[in-house]
Amino acid sequence: MEKLHDNRFRLIGMLVQNLIFFLFFYLRLIVERGEPALKVIGWQLLFVAVIWESTRLAIRITRSRYPGINPIRQRILALAALLLLVAVGVGSWHVWMERWLGFWPVEKQTIYNFLYSIGMTLFFSQLIACVYEAFYYLEQWKKSVLMSEELEKRALQSRLDSLKNQVSPHFLFNSLNSLTALVEEDPKRAIQFIGELSAIYRYLLQSNEQELTTLSRELDFIDAYMYLLKTRFEEGLYLTKEIDPDLCDYLIPPLTLQILIENAVKHNMISESKPLYIRIYTDEANNLIVTNNLQKRKASVQSHKTGLVNISAKYALLNQPDIIISETDTHFQVIIPLLTPARHELSHR
Repeated sequence: MEKLHDNRFRLIGMLVQNLIFFLFFYLRLIVERGEPALKVIGWQLLFVAVIWESTRLAIRITRSRYPGINPIRQRILALAALLLLVAVGVGSWHVWMERWLGFWPVEKQTIYNFLYSIGMTLFFSQLIACVYEAFYYLEQWKKSVLMSEELEKRALQSRLDSLKNQVSPHFLFNSLNSLTALVEEDPKRAIQFIGELSAIYRYLLQSNEQELTTLSRELDFIDAYMYLLKTRFEEGLYLTKEIDPDLCDYLIPPLTLQILIENAVKHNMISESKPLYIRIYTDEANNLIVTNNLQKRKASVQSHKTGLVNISAKYALLNQPDIIISETDTHFQVIIPLLTPARHELSHR
């Protein structure tokens, strides 16, 4: 049976109920009938305690049978039925006890006295139960929200982990293809290519251990990454960067720019006659914006938007505003919020 952690609430509630009973029901026994004060108060304390403990027992029984937030209808119906039984039992006991104590003459004991006592007991027991149930529902609702957020976060993390595993193999395959061709054509450039590839994979390995990196480090990584792509596409690919120096220490999820550039290369035609222009710049709202001209491949490449989902999942896990994606007939653009170290620290407290 569920245990109720309600000592303070029960103490305050019983004091309030005793005060109400004394002022409206039992004070006149002392004033008008001359009953001993200790006798009246002692009986009143016992009566109130029996109402509370009987009600608490009914609450514990129904919570054990129907715990949590979902079966609230069944729990309330079961609790209402138990409280009715409590009211009949305690209310009848109340009349018999007051007759035995001599508070009311036997000739005045009518069915009305029993109905009145049962009704009064039912009213107060229901009032007590309503307060208990309201607090219990609020507590269970908070737990449900927290659990839902935790499950959602775990699902996002699982999806993000699986997405991470798709980035490196695809990139490595393309890089090795470029390196194979370069070894035959220009061995010296191939050596530099291997150096840049090594730096890139060092960054990839480090990024798996970090939620965020500085914008300056991400841009340094993109320089190495673009070197590999330029080796492959030469005059068919151009990158321009216009970054506010004051934002270089701002934070961004690692590999964000690499994913966006890879998407642009994957889904657009690239040639010397139709070059792909990629622009990375910042705005006054501390956003990083990546845009490229659209010249979609004729043979359409199936897109599952894995990269964009990856970035969006990272921002969701960080409890930050989502990225903004827009597309026109001529350009594709992604707006990425940059995070200040202080803002990131506050979001994790």
